[in-house]
Amino acid sequence: MTEYFSSLIARTPSLFTPTFLRSGHQYSWEDFHADCIAGMTVAVIQIPQSMALAIIAGLPAVYGLYASLPGFIASLWGSSRHLSTGPVAIVSFLTLTSLLPFAEPGTTEYIQYATMLALMVGLIYLLLGVTRLGFIVHLVPHSVIVGFSSAAASIIILTQIPTLLGLRVQQHDLVFQNILDTFVHIPGTSLITLLVGISAIAFLVLGKRLPRTFPAALIVLVSGIMASYFLQLESWGVALVKTIPSDLPTFTIPWSGAIPFFALLPKAAIIALVGFVEAYAISKSVAEKTKQKIDVNQELVGQGLANIAAGFFRGYPMSGSFTRTAVNVEAGAHTGIASLITALITALMILFFTPLFYYLPRAVLGAIIVVSVFSLINFSRLRSMYHVSKSDGIVAFLTFTIAFLFKPDDAIFVGVLVALFFFIHQTVWGMKIVEMGVDERWNVLRGIAVEPDAKVVPGVCITRIGTSIYYANAQRIADVCEEAIGVHEEREKTRVKHFAIDASGMNYIDITGLEILAELLRELKHRHIQVYVLYLRKSVEDTLRRSGNFPAFVILNNIEEMRRRCNV
Repeated sequence: MTEYFSSLIARTPSLFTPTFLRSGHQYSWEDFHADCIAGMTVAVIQIPQSMALAIIAGLPAVYGLYASLPGFIASLWGSSRHLSTGPVAIVSFLTLTSLLPFAEPGTTEYIQYATMLALMVGLIYLLLGVTRLGFIVHLVPHSVIVGFSSAAASIIILTQIPTLLGLRVQQHDLVFQNILDTFVHIPGTSLITLLVGISAIAFLVLGKRLPRTFPAALIVLVSGIMASYFLQLESWGVALVKTIPSDLPTFTIPWSGAIPFFALLPKAAIIALVGFVEAYAISKSVAEKTKQKIDVNQELVGQGLANIAAGFFRGYPMSGSFTRTAVNVEAGAHTGIASLITALITALMILFFTPLFYYLPRAVLGAIIVVSVFSLINFSRLRSMYHVSKSDGIVAFLTFTIAFLFKPDDAIFVGVLVALFFFIHQTVWGMKIVEMGVDERWNVLRGIAVEPDAKVVPGVCITRIGTSIYYANAQRIADVCEEAIGVHEEREKTRVKHFAIDASGMNYIDITGLEILAELLRELKHRHIQVYVLYLRKSVEDTLRRSGNFPAFVILNNIEEMRRRCNV
């Protein structure tokens, strides 16, 4: 433990050094030129996307721009040179579902909670990164993420239907309540608004067939503004974004009191886990192409600092974006400076061009949202997952279903618990202890059930324990060992005098496993059965000896020694 903290203290300063400086990379004019082109390319995609995603989070559109500004911090301090950090659909949706029970979307109180949530998420990331506990993010199974992503995307699309129809529907915690309210208000549909939304969706879908660098969302946004201005769409009942502040976000303390802090802490933990799993997966997929080395703890520090900055400058929780990262790579970004260029262009947009957004139809933002998240719905992946592994498939479908029936963030919690149940069930009931025999041809141990030439000597029962022993499976292992001895005696019509354990697959044993295994050995000794252990790992042997009162047994290092002692 002392060594761990000493190592932690020694490595902490390096974690807070910008990655490209720490790597010794000599930044050149060629790098700057490439980063400028990539930064501008990502900006024209990020600006309309960020505004649309803020709507998902229940915030005014400008808060999407605010949240996107600190994204460059994650690029400079994270381990991935190309990951584009900012508002993303899943995290925006979780922000909405987390804050709905506490405040009305869009209100001052709601915005304060959103900024505090960003700070909390950032602190969780930073704590995990500094303490080098990044491995925790791997505890969220992919089946849960796949099921939740498909459910969240479906729910997001459903929440945008009122916007595309020109309806005003209040957001609720439960999905079915939102669907019911939408059906009730359908008679008030604005046909002009619907036409604007469908036209925007059609163009965005066509734009999907073009290279990722094609700014379809920006073209739709500009076209919507121009159509609204020249055709006076507001007079036809089309809802507009209207006034957007032209000021950069000011420094604020994102604190709304201890009670909201502790109430939102579990929500922040879920957002942090899901958001970082998404960001880390994107970083790894890009790294396979660019041959970068991704450090999970350094990435946590980068994401943590970016979210903390978002909290202090009126942003909300964010993560890595797959679309914008892919564009960043295709546009030729060399370093995280590309993300800094994107942030500078976004800042200029806020300062000088936000008055133009007054005429932007909300249906256009709704269309951008629908097309952006539609690709996250992946029912074929859910089906294929079930065919490969029924337990993973069940977890994915269960997570998807619960997201619709209950609160979406509850679905993640339940999905992780069910996945954990399946894991424990597999290690307890799925593991098998195989009776072994000696294959004379190769002088190795083989399972007698699959190798007919494996030699079995009456009175000598050899088994293989192919798993670590811990509190959940220890008693089951002891019971199966007893069963193996009983089966051998019944088959060979003789009493077992020697019981040998092949422990090559045993990497760990806990206190419960020690106690139950000791009880088994005492019982076998009482029955005058000599116990041998083959291929016992040094770490496990040390654990057994440290226990002090563990029953004596014979450790064998090879099959020849076992054959000599047992007359095999």
